[in-house]
Amino acid sequence: MGFDDKSQEEADALFRVEPYTSEYEQEWDRFVLCESVNGTFLQSRNFLNYHPKERFCDASFLVYCKGKLAAVCPACRIEEGGKRILYSHRGSTFGGIVIGQDFYTAQKVLQIVQAADSYCQKEYDRVVLKNTANLFCAEKGELLEYMLGYCGYRSYAELSTYIDLEQTEADVTRGFDRNKKRNIAKCEEHGLYFRELEGAEEIRDFHALLTINLSKYGVTPVHTAEELIEFYTERIPDNVKFYGVFDNETGRETGKETGKEKMLAAGMLFSFQKTKTLHAQNLSADYRFTQFSPVTYLYYKVIACAKAQGYQYLSWGISTEQEGTQLNMGLIRNKESYGSRYDLNRTFIKDYAKAKTDVSAD
Repeated sequence: MGFDDKSQEEADALFRVEPYTSEYEQEWDRFVLCESVNGTFLQSRNFLNYHPKERFCDASFLVYCKGKLAAVCPACRIEEGGKRILYSHRGSTFGGIVIGQDFYTAQKVLQIVQAADSYCQKEYDRVVLKNTANLFCAEKGELLEYMLGYCGYRSYAELSTYIDLEQTEADVTRGFDRNKKRNIAKCEEHGLYFRELEGAEEIRDFHALLTINLSKYGVTPVHTAEELIEFYTERIPDNVKFYGVFDNETGRETGKETGKEKMLAAGMLFSFQKTKTLHAQNLSADYRFTQFSPVTYLYYKVIACAKAQGYQYLSWGISTEQEGTQLNMGLIRNKESYGSRYDLNRTFIKDYAKAKTDVSAD
């Protein structure tokens, strides 16, 4: 018997897989948030449950070893091209297998992957796992990535960017290109200012701004305005931040300030406190005011704010499309102009060969 066969037998004997039901909710969240090496609030049931039940067909599962929770996998089931697919939960940026701290060794991670694989093979034709990016993991993901490849998963990579705030000088603009510095100076000369959004109405204003911008590309925001307000007020208040760039509105005819504020740009950011990472989830600007480049000022002030608050990294997210096969060069150049560095987000895929049954008549 080879090592792989023996390891699979041990995995089948020691590990059991249970489909997720609501009775596991508290145990799941405690594990993801406090006991895992690569879990974040995005994989917690508290976050995932903001989605209406009818939005996704939940197919999450838990992996136990001798009665102790060893791993979880937030996932949903989709039907595509006649195939049953287990897909990393589409209600979250990342899914994949979340591993417990006590099980993060080569042998145990291999056995967890084998147990999950054996479970999925019985129910699905394909598995798609979007692993948590390294920036958000307490332990880097190389071990899990290797074991997925070892067990026959293929992968693709998406290019993401981030700023290492610990390596950023006190004057954060030192890493910016000349045009960005010029735009920032213009915003300051005009009196634009930056602050945290306050209350539901300002979040609705931000959502309206985001909706207008996304409509140019034929898409709508992932979240409704009311969902964003729920994030802010009760569901994840410690993990979400809203910031904006404002101007004191000027009367067009008199040229005098009206006393009203005008939101020129705003953004929603997710805070990953375990790894001291701030992630720009959505940033948007009112392009009627492009002469001031308010989004540049927003980027600048978010970077400065994150550094002042003790964050180690500021993540800009991916600049690729179509499973990493298309690079948005304009987007990556813009992020580079702020002194960004590079990382890869990896997704793992496995197709199961199903035995065909001959049903033809004699």
